[in-house]
Amino acid sequence: MDFLNQAFAQVADLFRSMSPGARITAGLLLAVLVASLGLLFTYPGSGPDVDLFSGTSVSPSQVTQIQAAFAKRGLNTYEIEGSRIRVPRGQRDVYLAAVAEARALPPDFESAFDTALEGSSVFASREERQMRLKLAKQKTLGLIISQMTGIESASVIYDVEENRHAFNRQRTTTATAAVRPMGNEQLAESQVASIRSLVAGSIAGLRPNQVTVADLNGPTWHANPEGGGTAVEDPYIARKRMYEQEWEAKILNALAYVPGIRVTPNVELDRERERTEFIREHHPKTTIIEEQEQFKTRVREGTGSGGPPGYRAQQNTPAELTPARSGGTREEEEDSTRQMRALASGAEQQRVSVGLTPQRVSVSVAIPSGYFEKIWGERNQTAGAAEGPEAAQLEQIRTEETSQIRRLVANLLPPTEGVEDRTELVEIMTFQGFTPEELHGPTYSEQALTWLARHWSTLGMLLVAAFSLVVLRSMVLAAPTEKRSPELFRPDGAEAHASDREAAASAAKEMAGFHRAGRSLRDELSEMVQEDPGAAANILKSWIGQSG
Repeated sequence: MDFLNQAFAQVADLFRSMSPGARITAGLLLAVLVASLGLLFTYPGSGPDVDLFSGTSVSPSQVTQIQAAFAKRGLNTYEIEGSRIRVPRGQRDVYLAAVAEARALPPDFESAFDTALEGSSVFASREERQMRLKLAKQKTLGLIISQMTGIESASVIYDVEENRHAFNRQRTTTATAAVRPMGNEQLAESQVASIRSLVAGSIAGLRPNQVTVADLNGPTWHANPEGGGTAVEDPYIARKRMYEQEWEAKILNALAYVPGIRVTPNVELDRERERTEFIREHHPKTTIIEEQEQFKTRVREGTGSGGPPGYRAQQNTPAELTPARSGGTREEEEDSTRQMRALASGAEQQRVSVGLTPQRVSVSVAIPSGYFEKIWGERNQTAGAAEGPEAAQLEQIRTEETSQIRRLVANLLPPTEGVEDRTELVEIMTFQGFTPEELHGPTYSEQALTWLARHWSTLGMLLVAAFSLVVLRSMVLAAPTEKRSPELFRPDGAEAHASDREAAASAAKEMAGFHRAGRSLRDELSEMVQEDPGAAANILKSWIGQSG
């Protein structure tokens, strides 16, 4: 508190000794200093501190156009961080206006269709409208592909040709995607498959294997209408990779307690995509499913003996009525028919099984040797353990741990036909781990240069404030003070003679050498009397005159 009180007293005395003009100047400088500090903490600096497009990524080709727009307007206070452009907060609208004037704004996926619809006229023909929509679709597909990871720019061209032959109408569609990856990188098979699927899904009647992908940094992936394509598009390879990734993640999750472990599964699939089986079972007994029975009755009746024989009986003479005679025959016949339909007893089943399923899964596990040494160290945390483990001890730990890991991994594998013990499908090996090289961070000089590059504006403001304080101090110290030279007066009030004035001046000059640091006034006066008695007498005479 004493230090503060003394400082406050010195400041108060300094302020009282200042002239009115100096007080006003000091007050203005103090106000500027306070305002500068306020701006410093409110806005850390005038450097680039805001994203120009609010997080929207910008491709390298677009960055070149945007830089040209900035150069045209004379704007150079910006920074490029990857796919972001940072500009000063207070000038964001100026930078946006420059980019918009140069038509270099990052495109939107829907802007191409909006432009096509706005530019279309009501009197336009159907072919013209279709062409506008086709161009908009091509541009939109190129923009979507360019937003994929690792893609710098892309463009898509497709064509549809209709072959009309009488009643048979055929439609042929082809497409080409020209893609430029970032830097000198080349497209991976997975990226080619994604691009083909995207283009084929956006154009009706187009299949992925009909899309040509041209890598502007590498080879061209030609279309194959007959089938095939990349390895990623092969159903067997794609399903195989999927299962291998699933088992790898599952096993790594189970062995997460082992640092630095490596797991590589190998999955063999059933190559049949689909299988249908019919199963029929027959039994000796039959089952009647239909039965029909028919009955027929037939009656046959006979008469007695004939008329008299001879010529007379054959003449056309009126017949004589004779009484009927008895003794005729009667016969009845019955027929029956029976029909039956029967089927053999049994059962019929239809079984459909999905193909491309895992038939055999084998796993290779690699364990770093340092893991076994770490286990030995945790088991032998004693004073004598500093000598290190013996080879037999490490071998015993390795045998125990690998056996446990083998059983654990085997339990995660599916049953395999012809393999009773699933531990036979697990292969474990040990590798010598290496300590990675230590990554050295930036040096103090590099950190200092980086800090200066980011905060140079703040540092400059602080220097201006310090310079203002130095100027204020120099003005205060340079304030004039009134000094009165000693004059000698006679007792009668008459002015001193010229010789007396000269003596007084000489005495004042001698007095200016007094009060040197480290010596008292008495010592200095004694020395002067010894060296120059006359000057000492004049000094004493001057003091006596001033006191009178």
